[in-house]
Amino acid sequence: MDEATHDLDPSPSVLPGLQRGGWEMILHFFAGSTHEIFQVQQAEMTQTASVGETITLSCSVPDSFPKGPVLWFKGNEPNRELIYNFKEGFFPRVKEIGHTTKPGNTDFSIRISEISLADAGTYYCVKFKEGKPNMEFQSGPGTEVFVTTPPSLPVVLGPLERALTGQTVNFSCMSYGFFPKDITLQWFKNGKEISSLQTHIVQMKNSNAYKISSTTEMVLTLQDFSSYVTRGIFEHPTPKNKISVTCKAKKFYPQDIQLTWLKNGNVSQVDKTLTPTRSHDGLYTVQSSILVDRANQEDTVLTCRVEQDGWQEATAKMTFLVSYLDKSEK
Repeated sequence: MDEATHDLDPSPSVLPGLQRGGWEMILHFFAGSTHEIFQVQQAEMTQTASVGETITLSCSVPDSFPKGPVLWFKGNEPNRELIYNFKEGFFPRVKEIGHTTKPGNTDFSIRISEISLADAGTYYCVKFKEGKPNMEFQSGPGTEVFVTTPPSLPVVLGPLERALTGQTVNFSCMSYGFFPKDITLQWFKNGKEISSLQTHIVQMKNSNAYKISSTTEMVLTLQDFSSYVTRGIFEHPTPKNKISVTCKAKKFYPQDIQLTWLKNGNVSQVDKTLTPTRSHDGLYTVQSSILVDRANQEDTVLTCRVEQDGWQEATAKMTFLVSYLDKSEK
């Protein structure tokens, strides 16, 4: 009986290894808890925001820490930037969330509004110990903030000068003000992707944002709105000794066009306000008419001249002979 009792006795002399191991495990458990509780905590390791948004940076400081202020910084020593002081200072975009004046408060979280690209970086919540001067007591692990902003609407520029069918022309595209740098630009023609000649991404001057520029080239065809004009003149007899003559220009682009009538080399009529019609292929057609007096006793050379962007594109002539007019009246 004594032997059995002796076997179950949990005294140090009987079970020293078990007793020592148990205490080690218990001490280790409390040591870990103490380490977690008595430190400045920042819940988020990273945050991502778009330009113009508001972010919240959390911070919890144990109330058992020595008396002293809590400050928020961006970056590390020696060039860290003060973001917020709970006791003094003017920080228009930053507001505190917790009741920091309430005894026992542990919440020193802040909210930053109107985020810009310049706000990207790592933010630290730092506890100071009161003194002359105050000494840094402990810093949180930091929260890294990433700021994104979309690119501007792309601007596409074509040839600066007029181009004809079969000519190789360059097109350029540019977009700017985006972050981060990773971006893809693709070219499409009629919904089908085409390759680019070159694409560059560079950082904008005095800014964290980037801009992208790209060029491509193509050989123009009629479907690409090449600028050329064809013409025709048609005669339509009308009553009262008049002849209506029509000049028709077709398959041109852009639509701005001027048509001038000349009689015997002298300007007779200028049509500046014509309204071209657009066909299914995207090119334009326009026509203008002029009346010719049958009673004219002299031969007349009638000229139709088409101009586009200050360029004389085409002319067509018709000669009215008095002998022909007289014969046609009989």
